[in-house]
Amino acid sequence: MTRPDVIVGSAGQRFVLVHYHIFKNGGSTIEAILEREFPGRFAALHGPHASSTLDRRELERFLRRNPKLTAISSHHLRYPKPAIRNTVIFDCCFLRHPLERLDSLYRYLRGVPGDDYLASRARGMTPREFFRELIDEAPHLISNVQVTQIACAGAFARPAHHGDLERAAAILGDMAVPGVVERFEQSLAAAEYFLQPAFPDISLEFVPQNVSGGHATCSEERLTRFWGAEIYDDLYRLNRLDLELFALADEEIRRRFALIPQAERRLLDLRSRCARLRGELPPAFAVGAP
Repeated sequence: MTRPDVIVGSAGQRFVLVHYHIFKNGGSTIEAILEREFPGRFAALHGPHASSTLDRRELERFLRRNPKLTAISSHHLRYPKPAIRNTVIFDCCFLRHPLERLDSLYRYLRGVPGDDYLASRARGMTPREFFRELIDEAPHLISNVQVTQIACAGAFARPAHHGDLERAAAILGDMAVPGVVERFEQSLAAAEYFLQPAFPDISLEFVPQNVSGGHATCSEERLTRFWGAEIYDDLYRLNRLDLELFALADEEIRRRFALIPQAERRLLDLRSRCARLRGELPPAFAVGAP
């Protein structure tokens, strides 16, 4: 009996890079990279209001209506990512030390003009006054924000617990492109390498965008001096789960970077491309060039 060999019609796979943008976590820089690397194929996705949230159903509908798009960035989009037939979602999300993130948030808000409520409060208050008010009246803005956004779709209905941390950690481990602001270059060097099969020409050099004068590493002594010991202790306690998630993310970036062949050389090459993009090196310069 002859074995039948059957060809079944099927659409080719579509690859889409989706950036889940957590505010003050280097997202503007990632967005600028995606817009440059995918000209005409990139979109920033927003809800109708500043407080909107978009879920996987909205993302799936948007992608089906826009079949030519290859990259998306959104402040409003929340996990879990969608499962779409014939489409592979390469999700990207950057995390940051939660106390350093709050420091950056305050500095950013002080420079925002207009009548935005938080910005006007930040402009008129010392950091101790500002964070005391948020601690007393707005825990959703200062307590385990990253765990809540990743594990609970940003909904602050109760204090985050270890079940939320476990869900956030599982999502982190499955991310195509996790990142840590404090290891920004290593994060992008790993992303460049592991994205190559789907995006062979991707190049992730960058110029920092929307920088608000934060610090590369978190210093307990600096923040205690800036906020006062009581504020520091309160914010540390309210962010214990975010601190654990940040540590897991930091370890995951270390692990992925260590897997890259010639990792340090690739990192130096990325840095030289960043310098050229900033206009700090002549175009002919390259790591390893004669």
